[in-house]
Amino acid sequence: MRKRHSLFLLIVAILVQSVFAVQAGAAETYYDDIRGHWAEKEILFLEQRGIFKHGGNRHFNPDKTVSRGEALALVNRVLEDVYGRLATPVPQPYLDHRYPLKTEIEGLVANMQVLLDVNTGFVNDFRPGDLMVYNLHLASNGMLMKKPQKVNPEWWVPTPYLQYPMSREEASMILFHVLSPYKLRIVEPKINDVRLFYDGYSQWKHKSSYVDTVSPYAEAIREFQLFGGQRNFDPYSNMTRAQFAVVLTRLHHFLEGDASKQFKESTKRQQIAANLLLTAANRAFLDKDQQRLSSYVSEAAIESLTKLQAALPLHSYMAELKLKRDENSSDKLWVTGKYEHRQVGPYELEFLFEKDESNPFGHKITSIAYRER
Repeated sequence: MRKRHSLFLLIVAILVQSVFAVQAGAAETYYDDIRGHWAEKEILFLEQRGIFKHGGNRHFNPDKTVSRGEALALVNRVLEDVYGRLATPVPQPYLDHRYPLKTEIEGLVANMQVLLDVNTGFVNDFRPGDLMVYNLHLASNGMLMKKPQKVNPEWWVPTPYLQYPMSREEASMILFHVLSPYKLRIVEPKINDVRLFYDGYSQWKHKSSYVDTVSPYAEAIREFQLFGGQRNFDPYSNMTRAQFAVVLTRLHHFLEGDASKQFKESTKRQQIAANLLLTAANRAFLDKDQQRLSSYVSEAAIESLTKLQAALPLHSYMAELKLKRDENSSDKLWVTGKYEHRQVGPYELEFLFEKDESNPFGHKITSIAYRER
């Protein structure tokens, strides 16, 4: 009898424990309509990183379409979750000032420009973010996302255009322009090569191996494996929020994985990575984003910079950088940047990069030394 009673109590305890486990699992998400959904894992990943913001709404609506404007804002949140802000958003006259996510789209345009400049190694007059939004303007007016013979200088994108559902072809176009700097860094282009690169795609000079689209954008980003490897791309289907969550998660994983590999690559790649890390750290420094800054720069290093008489920025991505491996430790990298400031004139900052897993690059600045030149 005692054995039966003990067994009964054990079964009750297990049942109670399982109920609490389910409740604990349910508390992981604010949304009440994604449990058991095929994209639940990806939606949870993005929600937990603050990329999906519920705003008090418990319905994620995974099978509803994602709008163009929200998609642009989400892509920017992915970029900034990986790197932090790279630039300050600049108001764009072609965006409707009434659209609620306008600043986030402007942030994407600004971040994309920095990514292009850092990965090519020079300041570009070509603006991929502008072209990306212009293509949405063309699509909204029933035209191909292809460079027209004549560009309307007064084009703009009103709120209804940004609220349209986003097609798979439009998604591939957006992601191509976001990821194009990573394609360009491989060829190490000269200044004139950049516009030729983009013209080749905007004029549809590149062939597509997909059987149902001649648009070059999906083919251009096939290497990043954001959409899978099927023969049909289904370009005119609108993307659901769940489908785009999967693409965004893959984008996030690519950006993180790419950053972690760069300091193991060639000297040129390490120089690009150092520049991007310093650019992200400088933006956090200027924005007083202590949490992000502390992941890139030690407190002692920041203190040595702020003790200087002149209030100097941490970095400018237009600076010339020189890299040198430490003679005594392969885990240490010395990076010297040449700068100019109106108060102090020309000067150098020497940064010590040491291995650290607190940011995607796997390196942290632990020392900053100032020198006049």
